[in-house]
Amino acid sequence: MEQTEKSKVYAENGLLEKIKLCLSKKPLPSPTERKKFDHDFAISTSFHGIHNIVQNRSKIRRVLWLVVVLGSVSLVTWQIYIRLLNYFTWPTTTSIEVQYVEKMEFPAVTFCNLNRFQTDAVAKFGVIFLWHIVSKVLHLQEITANSTGSREATDFAASHQNFSIAEFIRNKGFYLNNSTLLDCEFFGKPCSPKDFAHVFTEYGNCFTFNHGETLQAKRKVSVSGRGLSLLFNVNQEAFTDNPALGFVDAGIIFVIHSPKKVPQFDGLGLLSPVGMHARVTIRQVKTVHQEYPWGECNPNIKLQNFSSYSTSGCLKECKAQHIKKQCGCVPFLLPGYGIECDLQKYFSCVSPVLDHIEFKDLCTVGTHNSSCPVSCEEIEYPATISYSSFPSQKALKYLSKKLNQSRKYIRENLVKIEINYSDLNYKITQQQKAVSVSELLADLGGQLGLFCGASLITIIEIIEYLFTNFYWICIFFLLKISEMTQWTPPPQNHLANKNRIEEC
Repeated sequence: MEQTEKSKVYAENGLLEKIKLCLSKKPLPSPTERKKFDHDFAISTSFHGIHNIVQNRSKIRRVLWLVVVLGSVSLVTWQIYIRLLNYFTWPTTTSIEVQYVEKMEFPAVTFCNLNRFQTDAVAKFGVIFLWHIVSKVLHLQEITANSTGSREATDFAASHQNFSIAEFIRNKGFYLNNSTLLDCEFFGKPCSPKDFAHVFTEYGNCFTFNHGETLQAKRKVSVSGRGLSLLFNVNQEAFTDNPALGFVDAGIIFVIHSPKKVPQFDGLGLLSPVGMHARVTIRQVKTVHQEYPWGECNPNIKLQNFSSYSTSGCLKECKAQHIKKQCGCVPFLLPGYGIECDLQKYFSCVSPVLDHIEFKDLCTVGTHNSSCPVSCEEIEYPATISYSSFPSQKALKYLSKKLNQSRKYIRENLVKIEINYSDLNYKITQQQKAVSVSELLADLGGQLGLFCGASLITIIEIIEYLFTNFYWICIFFLLKISEMTQWTPPPQNHLANKNRIEEC
């Protein structure tokens, strides 16, 4: 340890010696030279007004120019402070622009039958309570273990250990084929059930037209008023949903969304009842949000199970991850890979975990620091829907003969839906930075030029002047320190002799 300390002392002494040697080669300027340096800076700097203070012979003019310069510096400091303060509040503006195009990309449309199961499936398994239980759990509604549905579900789960709710709904739920989709036409060209992609929603089996992941080329329309035309047969005779549980409607529910976005029906679905022709006209609205701190979006968030980010997809992934972590399974309505949750898991684990997520706000939406912030870019399709009675008396005779069905059956089962654009344009609502970095620099430069006639060159001149003075000060103190380290007190014998002389 002693050797280490000694080596440190030697190293420090060697460093001081090197500094002293270096400084001795560059002696301090004399007071006259420093005064001349200050004078030359004052008369040559591009900072306006300083040379008037130095060169004027009249003291009154010097004082006036000093007041003007100090006032200008105070004003420019205040202006710069206000602008920096405003910039760091991250202000934004909103611009609205309408773009006209020759062709418009058609949105995705997801259709669901309000009847979830086929009659033969319910007659075979007697599981009409299944969907009611599952949908209640996933919509955070209270389920009591003593309820009739809960007891039935528990008994059913005990007797059917390998029962898969997802497979049952996929195979026995609403299906789309030539008997349920009687007519399909997109922009004058026929389409078929093959053009629809299957998706699970809270309405069971649903089918999406123009699904983003199944398309090789984007579907576009070039004329407003023409688009997608469909004729559905909802087959009311096969309805199995219990009216006592709130299932009292008959028809098709659908939602219009971006091809890259998952369908979301909660409060957003459009309903077309049987015996009606629904004509839907849509517009495309794009919304662009700024990233934090100007806005609330986060462009770095990527979803594992979806190609593009959306708040609805993010919420589903968030809930699925928490459920998988706590229960070891994934509900079939939520995205992710893993073991499907059975009915026992829904009661014992999934429902409590969802309550915990809701209570602790583990999956939140909106702000930049929430689990699922807003999308940086959203595309929405505001819709206007109108209805007419379908079919007419003459068309009723034609369809009855064509489909070989009674007129009553036609009235109670057929649904006609048309979806098209109202205009070939889209509206962009864009959140923009109110002050960019270049605008801030231009503003600050303008304030400096207005009050002080200063520019970037002036700032460099001032920095050079301050740095030179600081360098001289450092040399002065370092030389003083080196002189103090060299000073040694006089020997004791010399002091003793001096005292004796004074006594004599």
